[in-house]
Amino acid sequence: MDTLSKSSQILPGLVNQVQHNCDISDANHAGNYTLCIYLLKMREYYRWIHALDFSDNFESEQMSQWLREKEDTWDQVIDEPYRPITLANAEFDIFDNQSINAQLNHHKLFYHAGIGRSAVQHFFVAELIHSYKHENTQISITGKEYARDLTAPPAMSTHSEIVVRQESLKRMCWERYQEWHWNQLDNSMGTALSFYPFTESIPDALQTMVEVEQHTLIQHEIGEMQITQLVGQRWPTMMLELLGTKAELMARTARDHLADSLSTLPYLIEQQNPASIHFFFANLAYMRKELFPSAIQAYQQWAETGDLSALHDLTQRSANHWQQTIQSILEICERSEQNPATEIVTLIEHSKI
Repeated sequence: MDTLSKSSQILPGLVNQVQHNCDISDANHAGNYTLCIYLLKMREYYRWIHALDFSDNFESEQMSQWLREKEDTWDQVIDEPYRPITLANAEFDIFDNQSINAQLNHHKLFYHAGIGRSAVQHFFVAELIHSYKHENTQISITGKEYARDLTAPPAMSTHSEIVVRQESLKRMCWERYQEWHWNQLDNSMGTALSFYPFTESIPDALQTMVEVEQHTLIQHEIGEMQITQLVGQRWPTMMLELLGTKAELMARTARDHLADSLSTLPYLIEQQNPASIHFFFANLAYMRKELFPSAIQAYQQWAETGDLSALHDLTQRSANHWQQTIQSILEICERSEQNPATEIVTLIEHSKI
């Protein structure tokens, strides 16, 4: 029996199990979003569930009916515990990714369960496109997704593994293209997109973009793993104490800057791929720009002159700066007997570079 035939036999039962756990997670966490963000995510989720192309339109009435049905499903499962995954008459803990994937590898399928931001559980099962080792890190690239929850981050990492979800990354690239295309501003995003053949074929441009930009995501996750080696498990414990505060957002931003200073920016400078450099800076959110203005200045200097030296010099300095900031944040939490959020906000506001 070939791989495709074996996969078609195992897939329906696996998808049902994983999607059920996805529904439980969504039932407990979907309400954390603002109404606007929630509706945007549900539109994207509807498009994925119904296998619609990015350019396809859909009827609002049909989506509204689906939305009601999905929320009814969530109401039914919200108090249920997560179910273990059963494969080949064996039962696995939902977070035992390694054992589950040992059963799925020869089917060219990939399963992942993890805990993301705000302690939200994520689950998905997808086509496995490629898996390889980078030093001591297992890197898995997935394609078509068969079960997933409302939030689908393009990349994630554990202590020894990085997962890139091409389907989610492609959706992110499409959204960036669509947002820019509405106004077609002369900005960093427009410059980044100009390196890809969107005027000739949007699907081809998106696929090319995904295959290039996935490497930037991998480098950020490598930086995240390096930080975990530096600070251990103190960080996630602290994040639980700061959930929902401005301090949480600012601390995550500082950590992102450290991850990029350790890994992403050195990689982009080494590769000297203008499309990826423009795309990286075009995607920096307001808070990231606010806390790291010198990076924006160095990027603008490169964009105007083609000289990467300012960005190179800054990257070396900023890694030390953000590492000291992260250590100071942790020290505040360890010595503070009361809520440390205010002190953390003050620290980070004075840590701009």
